[in-house]
Amino acid sequence: MKGTKIIALVLGLLLAMSAFAQATQTYKVAYIPQSIGQPNTNAWLEGMMRVFRKYPNVKVQTFDPQLKAELQVSFMDDVINQKYDAIVLQAMDAAALSASVKAAESKGIPVITVNLATLQKHTASVQMADISAGYLVGKEMGKQIGGKGNVVIIQSPPGAILGVNREKGFRQAIAELYPNIKIVGAQSAEGWKKEIAITIMNSFLQANKELSGVFAVNDNMAEGAMIAAEAAGRLSQIKIWGANGQKSTLALIEQGKIAGTAYNNCFEQGSLIANMVYERLTKKLGPSKDPETNIIQIPPFAATLETIKQIDLEDRW
Repeated sequence: MKGTKIIALVLGLLLAMSAFAQATQTYKVAYIPQSIGQPNTNAWLEGMMRVFRKYPNVKVQTFDPQLKAELQVSFMDDVINQKYDAIVLQAMDAAALSASVKAAESKGIPVITVNLATLQKHTASVQMADISAGYLVGKEMGKQIGGKGNVVIIQSPPGAILGVNREKGFRQAIAELYPNIKIVGAQSAEGWKKEIAITIMNSFLQANKELSGVFAVNDNMAEGAMIAAEAAGRLSQIKIWGANGQKSTLALIEQGKIAGTAYNNCFEQGSLIANMVYERLTKKLGPSKDPETNIIQIPPFAATLETIKQIDLEDRW
């Protein structure tokens, strides 16, 4: 009996020591968005930090690839060599980052992507449901313009799957629901930039004396379209929609200058990612062994003047 008690005591001490070591172990997490300083990339980081601030043993390092896939590849190489414990990646290009993702996970580093899964299978991807977002915009814009008229699309940069999917959903909604709405133009804006969208919108306004709606596949470009339409004195005639749901766009919706956006709670998205990362780290799960990437899609919300009060102030990023 005495020997049994000693063994039990030793096992208890070992378990306590193991729990203490796990609690005090420092984990390094790399956050590699497309660029720093954008509303959504800032919101994803803040959402992650709302979780990680509870765990001082988790250290997050942010890298700025400046919208360059080659810099993302370089940063991936660096964090793999420095033996980071996990990587959160907003890939510029699904193909260009695949080899880096494969290299990371082969070294035991789980990779979770944001909004765009790489072609290479990895642990998880947390995404806004972009086809659904585009479809939602098409459906709601069609209602606002009475099911008829001319509309245009300000597209994402070539090859940006996120924007391609949003446009796909929008076109699908128009084709299925509104036979009397005609898409009369589509042009891509380099780098998703507001300034480029202003120039594109000016061209659309000059080419189309009758224009009822604009779908800009992100909010920055929707704000650019709004600036151009307002300067031309035609804002009241055109329903302008964006996608993402950043705080500045929500304010313009409340002012009646933008018709709506497909809102995504990026804080919530970031917190979900952080919880997934922390679970994998503390449970020593490593990269997922599933045959396919675990894709988690966040459903969009149609933020309009009528619905915007449903978005709490603390959820506005």
